[in-house]
Parts: sequence; structure tokens; C-alpha cells
Amino acid sequence: MIPLLISLAALLGINLNLAFSHSLTQPDWAAGALLAALLAHRHNWRWVLPMLCLHDIALYWSLSATLPAMALIPLAMIYFDQHLGVGLPQRLLLLLLAVVTLLLPGWSLPAMLLTLCGTVPLWYLLTRHYAQSPA
Repeated sequence: MIPLLISLAALLGINLNLAFSHSLTQPDWAAGALLAALLAHRHNWRWVLPMLCLHDIALYWSLSATLPAMALIPLAMIYFDQHLGVGLPQRLLLLLLAVVTLLLPGWSLPAMLLTLCGTVPLWYLLTRHYAQSPA
């Protein structure tokens, strides 16, 4: 159920970004939602990465905008989890690196900070949901 809701939120975010791209400063809604899902549970990469492909194609007409950085996050999470243990500082570092990559396709600093501010609460809610769900 969570993958469907986050995917629909990402599609809505893509539509919002396309509809109001020049009229107001707004976050990258889709990337924020998908990044939160990816950081909340590393096995979400199976459905997050295809949605990121759709995100990059719809917004940037290219697969080289945010997808390469986001595709490295699950691998980095596995590495950090094995060598340093599961922890919040590693996840925060990955979050910051992923959000900074939004500067490459031309997002402004306020839009990048808005994306960061939208990602963190959703990440918290999803992490809490995954922690409470039975294994």
C-alpha cells in the first residue's frame, strides 16, 4: 500500500512541478517523496528507481539528472550498514548528498531547501511505519 501511495504522490509532484515551474519557487515534490521512501527502507529501491527514471524523463528529458546519485544510495546504505551499523548520521549524509544533486539540473537553493524540508517529515513517518509493521 505504501509504494502505491508514494508513487501516486510522486506523480502528483511531477504534475505540480510541470504546472507551476515558472510561477513560484517550489520543491521537487517527486524526488523528495521518493528519496524519503528510499531512506526509510533500503529495499524500496525496487519501485523507487523506476519512478525516479520517470521523474527524470518527465522533468529533465534525461536520465542523468538525479537518477545516478539516487541509484547509489541503496548501495551506500548497504555499505554503511555493514561497516558502521545502521544509524541516522549516515542516512542524513546520504539525504544531503542527494538533495545537493538537485543543484545540477538548475534548481535554486530555496527550492533545494524546500525539498529537504519536505523530505525529512515524510522520511520520519515512513520510518516509523516500517518500524511498527510486523516483519
